[in-house]
Amino acid sequence: MRGLPKLKTNFEYKMRKKIKSEKLPKSHIVDLRRVRLVFFIGLIVVIAYCVLLVFRTGSVIKQNHTLKEQVVKLNTKLDKSSAGTTSYNPIVGQYLGAFITNYYTFSTDKSSEWVKSVQPYLAKDLLVTNSLNTTNSKLVKAKMNGVFTVDSVRTAQFEITLSVNDKQSDLVVNVPYAQDNDKLTVVGLPYVANAIDSVGQVASSRFSKIGKQVNDSEVRERVQKFTKQFAQKYVSSSTKDMSLLMSNPVGLNGAVDLVSLDDSSMRVTGSESNPVVTAQMTVQIHDTDIKQVQTIRLELKKQSATYFVTKFLQA
Repeated sequence: MRGLPKLKTNFEYKMRKKIKSEKLPKSHIVDLRRVRLVFFIGLIVVIAYCVLLVFRTGSVIKQNHTLKEQVVKLNTKLDKSSAGTTSYNPIVGQYLGAFITNYYTFSTDKSSEWVKSVQPYLAKDLLVTNSLNTTNSKLVKAKMNGVFTVDSVRTAQFEITLSVNDKQSDLVVNVPYAQDNDKLTVVGLPYVANAIDSVGQVASSRFSKIGKQVNDSEVRERVQKFTKQFAQKYVSSSTKDMSLLMSNPVGLNGAVDLVSLDDSSMRVTGSESNPVVTAQMTVQIHDTDIKQVQTIRLELKKQSATYFVTKFLQA
């Protein structure tokens, strides 16, 4: 009986020894300094990458801008080198010569035949009616001065002599056209213009894209009123006088008289401060019975109670 306590003591001793022999797992200690260091290094790398990306994007944009400027310069040189020549295609003179012969030869008794003879030369969306001509006329002779470019649109200029009511008159007209290899299309109605000089100077005006129509009726009325005043001034004034109204002044100096400006054809787009107006006007060659419909387009800039013409083109 006395041996039992000893056994118990030995058992406890063994258990304690066993527990001590077993190793407890080591706890993982997080080094906050190392975590902060890794975080800041990663942040610096990200910022450096973003800066590099922005720099490369800016460099690409600058290169694209430079390339666009070079393309514009090359196109300008091409326009100047081709101005005043018929080097595009020899059939240009034949095609446009036939067109203006049909266009300026008109009989009130055969107005329907006139439409049929002229329409095939024109773009599909450029329709003519017998109301464009109301007086018997005949093309006596025509001479092509040359071919030049206006807003990337090829334009042929002719000096023509018309016979109206047994009276002959001389005038200069431009004919806008497009060309696809040996196929040609007249893309705008002929319009009275100043004769090109010997170097075939290319105008800098151009059409703008047709935008959404201005809904403000007051703005439209102001623009329409200015357009009528401008048209009257344009046909009667010299180029020098038009410098007060235009950035690239041009005037017909009384070569034609303004008969009418069609309100129904007038369209005002753009914004209140920079409107764009397109309209059809009818002019009459001075001291003759010759009348002609022309389309004008004005890009305007609002100045106080009036407007200034920043770009002007006809077709």
